[in-house]
Amino acid sequence: MTENKYGRVPGIHWLMGAIIAGFVGSLTTPVQAQEALGNQIVQFPVDTIVEFEFLQSHGSYLATLGVRNETTGEETVLFREIKPYDAFGTGQVQSSSRGQDDLGSRSDYVGTVDGGTVSNRLAEYTFKANNRYVFFLESVSSTGQTRRGVLSTQNFARFLGSLDGGRQGTITGNRISWEDGGQVEVGNDSDFDDFVIEAGGYLIDVNCPPIQ
Repeated sequence: MTENKYGRVPGIHWLMGAIIAGFVGSLTTPVQAQEALGNQIVQFPVDTIVEFEFLQSHGSYLATLGVRNETTGEETVLFREIKPYDAFGTGQVQSSSRGQDDLGSRSDYVGTVDGGTVSNRLAEYTFKANNRYVFFLESVSSTGQTRRGVLSTQNFARFLGSLDGGRQGTITGNRISWEDGGQVEVGNDSDFDDFVIEAGGYLIDVNCPPIQ
């Protein structure tokens, strides 16, 4: 048996289990496709582990990102903001730039691991063979009065790269950039920097001895 895994850097050996990339072509007829995530239902032919990395968030809402198993209904959180943005509670005035992708900058309510908005930089998830999955992003205002949720099968997630693409320019693996739907009072700003993660990047093969 050969086990494969997608990690963030070449030579990662601490990931456990099997990983191979596959995807479905539509919501109704899943088929194996290229090794890239997109706005389709996610489905793999074997048990699959993918490692994810949180890059940045930009927005004043408290966000949670995770994976929903549509086959079983189970939801698993990958990254959860413990405060809305790095400077929350400091009294610092935050600049806003509607419609502009601020990834990599300190503008527009930036949230980072180093700044304490998200506690974990990495997360991994095991996709069970032949189960159907979507990613979800849930956001809540600082007062708790406004809540919203969007799915990766909607037009609120933008995908670039591929699981086995290595590093291409500024992207490692498969980048997933989210638009959280915008504030009720001003609407959607379509900047796709509200929550940004990357998945995989390198395929790692692990040869397993036969089961005795």
